[in-house]
Amino acid sequence: MPDRFSSRFGGKLSSGQKLFIAYIGAGVPGRDESVEVALELARLGVDCIEFGIPFSDPYGDGAVNQAAAERGIANGVSLPVYFDLVRRIRASTDIPLVAFGYSNPVWHYGVERFAADAARAGIDAVLLVDIPVEESDELDAACARNGIATTFLTAPTTPASRLEAIARRARGFVYHVSRTGVTGEQASLSGTLADEVAHVKAAVVPPVVVGFGLNTPEQVTEVCRIADGAVVGSAIVRRTLQDKPLPEILADIRELVVPMLDAARGA
Repeated sequence: MPDRFSSRFGGKLSSGQKLFIAYIGAGVPGRDESVEVALELARLGVDCIEFGIPFSDPYGDGAVNQAAAERGIANGVSLPVYFDLVRRIRASTDIPLVAFGYSNPVWHYGVERFAADAARAGIDAVLLVDIPVEESDELDAACARNGIATTFLTAPTTPASRLEAIARRARGFVYHVSRTGVTGEQASLSGTLADEVAHVKAAVVPPVVVGFGLNTPEQVTEVCRIADGAVVGSAIVRRTLQDKPLPEILADIRELVVPMLDAARGA
């Protein structure tokens, strides 16, 4: 496990605390502004940032994250630009950073080149949502050579054989999606979520966090009572898409995230 994961995650979990992970899109609302959003989240005390790589066909995402991907592309966030943004974030914080996205841009760029450049920029882990563990050999090997963790999604539909493979491969953390379908805020959580998380936690060594649709402190509390932490994405991303000056966007993010952080800490 990379040092930044070990120091941040290990210390908190060993003391009985829970993790709070935030997802944002690179280049949203603008290139410079996305760096400031990431740094604001780090200042608030978020434990990890999933920094989304813009992709033209983010078919696992709902309308909000799709709009963020489109905005990032419109703002010129290619992979070289993405890595420059990561370097700028890394220059000011040691928060764990996850390159989160889809396989097409990575394979077009070159898997080995991607892993090497990600490591140099300051990425700690890679999570590509459309690469199942059975097809991850090339990515996993390239990341391992460059000291980066690979991690994976689990879902209510994950079969036992895939969960066993994830248990052998996943490093950093395992991300359990709270429902099938695409990303996006939801009013309530599944009644089977506790059993699903217990099943995954029994199978894997890394921490298990839960995301997809969390948007209230109450949902964060519910998740943190059964998992090692919570992931909030669309609710934050929606605020970055507002047509407002950056200080107002950051204020809206603080208003959303601080009560969620308090909920995670109190779970």
